[in-house]
Amino acid sequence: MNVKKLKADGKELKLLVKGADVKFMNALRRAAMSSVPVLAIEGVSIYRNNSVLFDEYLASRLGLVPIKSDLKSLKPGDKVKMSLSKKGPCMVYSGDIECSGIKTDVANKEIIIAKLKAGQEIKAEMDAVVGFGKEHAKWQPGIVAYNELPELKKKEKLKNTKKIVECCPRKVLELKAGKVVLKDPYECNLCGRCETESGNRLEVSGNGNTFILSVESFGQLKPADILLKAVEALKEKSEEFEKELKKL
Repeated sequence: MNVKKLKADGKELKLLVKGADVKFMNALRRAAMSSVPVLAIEGVSIYRNNSVLFDEYLASRLGLVPIKSDLKSLKPGDKVKMSLSKKGPCMVYSGDIECSGIKTDVANKEIIIAKLKAGQEIKAEMDAVVGFGKEHAKWQPGIVAYNELPELKKKEKLKNTKKIVECCPRKVLELKAGKVVLKDPYECNLCGRCETESGNRLEVSGNGNTFILSVESFGQLKPADILLKAVEALKEKSEEFEKELKKL
């Protein structure tokens, strides 16, 4: 298997994976979204809330705020104390949440929680718990997706090659020596517009053993760390399965 980095920044990672198959890529995607431990607000004690939001709705909004922390010192089920106290008139943001104990902070401080008018107040204490995405979406560390690397094949002689190139909504086609080619296969989403415009003389299909893997983090972990944790989870499950097989 060969892995090549296509794009990397603080929130998004895109990789070209060669020598894999759909079963492996799907297992990696599922593990990344369901078996990577992250912090999320689980228990909420509301002492004062006369805003327009019901207590349950307020607790739900707080639970979906991404929280980053050094998970090396935490294990699944561990809790971190947090609090929120604001009086109106003001806008309440995720950055107003205060964290105590272990070094913890919200990943995005500009998420709107509520709008308070004069005389309105929110006062609450929360427990952020280390959990997994398979239990609830608030513990998902990000969005992980993959698709096969597109390949362009010509079935018959093409007509109106210029129109075929221009019809592409993502502008990933170009003319080279009078031939329609993919200039940027990594941005092609297999929409099929070029096939329709060519009268099905062109065929765009995926390469069965080469994939584009995209990881977009919600902020709790770096994209590369999400994949590393997913690989660790898959390895642990494989070893556990091997032990059970040996018992048979």
